[in-house]
Amino acid sequence: MQATSFPPLRVRLQYALEPKIAPTAQLDLKLFFGKRTKQFQPGARVALHPNARQSFGSQTLGLSRQQFGFTSHGARFLQLGRSTCRDMSKVRPAAGVIPVRRQPDHWQVYLVQRGCSGRFFPGFHAFPGGVQESQDLDQAHCAARELWEECGLWVGPVQPNPGLRQEWLNGHVPWSEIADQHPLDWDQLLPAGIRTTPDYALVRFRAQFYLWECPVRQLAEVWPGELEAGRWWRVEEALEAWRHGQIFLAPPTQDSLTGLSQSPTLTEAAALLSSYAEDTADPIRMLPGLCYVPLATPTLPPARHTLCFLLGLEEVLLVDPGPADLEEMARVERVAPRVGAVLLTHHHPDHVGGVARCRELGWPIWAHRSTGELLEIALDREISDGDHLGPWTALHTPGHASGHLALWHEEWKVLLCGDLASGVSTILVPVPDGNMGDYINSLRRCRDLKPRLVLPSHGGPFGPGSDLLGQTLKHRLEREARVLDALGGTLEQVLAVAYADVSGPPLEYARISLLAHLQKLQQDGKAQLAGERWLPA
Repeated sequence: MQATSFPPLRVRLQYALEPKIAPTAQLDLKLFFGKRTKQFQPGARVALHPNARQSFGSQTLGLSRQQFGFTSHGARFLQLGRSTCRDMSKVRPAAGVIPVRRQPDHWQVYLVQRGCSGRFFPGFHAFPGGVQESQDLDQAHCAARELWEECGLWVGPVQPNPGLRQEWLNGHVPWSEIADQHPLDWDQLLPAGIRTTPDYALVRFRAQFYLWECPVRQLAEVWPGELEAGRWWRVEEALEAWRHGQIFLAPPTQDSLTGLSQSPTLTEAAALLSSYAEDTADPIRMLPGLCYVPLATPTLPPARHTLCFLLGLEEVLLVDPGPADLEEMARVERVAPRVGAVLLTHHHPDHVGGVARCRELGWPIWAHRSTGELLEIALDREISDGDHLGPWTALHTPGHASGHLALWHEEWKVLLCGDLASGVSTILVPVPDGNMGDYINSLRRCRDLKPRLVLPSHGGPFGPGSDLLGQTLKHRLEREARVLDALGGTLEQVLAVAYADVSGPPLEYARISLLAHLQKLQQDGKAQLAGERWLPA
């Protein structure tokens, strides 16, 4: 394929992998108004027009600069090796726009607040954007469409009226017709880096961001629904609000705002943001002095990772060292500053596997007394309910495990909830150490704190209004009501009725929690065991 057939500076280069990491990679050479696709074997050399270098780079492909070179006639080429093949089959293409306005001495940026019911960083402040759809010709089209959909801003000379936007959202006018009537100015969109959701997340995106200078005459308006609100922020104002825990920003948003604050021109800002690594590096920062490293652990599916938290700046409290795998622990050692102590939220293997390595490193081990007894280890400090650990307060939250601890930051209204709730599934309550009555009481206690940010050990963060704890409590109480209605048979018979909505392997986990529900109902005087049958009391 000869790249010289493509207009200079109009070439867009992307790649995606076949499912399950096939030995071939796919390269898409995209024009603004067309696409050509061809399959290449690893090791192939792909010639590109010399001027195409301004349309793609190593960050676009996730490749090192050493994998680029020049042919004898000066055209750039890309060497595909097997090491470049990453499993991107479950990563959805997406795009976002960073709308900015230049003021005499500072930048303004438009941030939207995500809806509280979303699966991806609910309640967080972010840039307008979303998943690429079939109607989008490429990620630039996706970015422009999402910008108009979410806040009414238009990448073009004439902003359509709000009534047309509403008609489109109601499905009365096709997007193609609107784009024909109101031309989009693609040159206004400056590529500003690609970010890929870390592989610990169940929902993953590979998002191309664009910088766009919004004309002063255009008005932004967020209509409640998928988003909660939107407003123009002075860049430093937004960063300061984040530092004090007043708003929450995902790492790509943090980095983009920081880059804007350091760049006097839009072109310089775009170049700086494009230089950032595509994948979010360890650790993942939530607030200054609060970050985490997702560690691959032998945990219960669909979760595949347990989060190891680093609390503090110079000396950190390390929460849950994760697996015994030395390579995973090495990731923590590389990014952790001086470790003052290691706190265990509870004794389950996916949280404590790294304890032996922590001992080798001389890091003190802290935990609730019950956790130390179950692990049969001598604790350097026994943590009790109400103990102050710097700005954090320990909360004894039994139920999932007798020694379970959560951590509460009063100023930020942030809760590290451990396995009290999960971002990927319901929580198992294994008897005899687990106790459903204690679990429900712990949920109520932590819900009543009204946290603005909840960080579970499995899954992503939950921001303002998302009410992870309230929803978990509601689910647990509804399940208990179904168990109560199903009484009158053996454990298996009650399981079939109370968990009729569950099938396959999860049913084995449901059986464990069912026993915890039955024992709670028995303690409450609502159920009794007669032989092998569970009956109403």
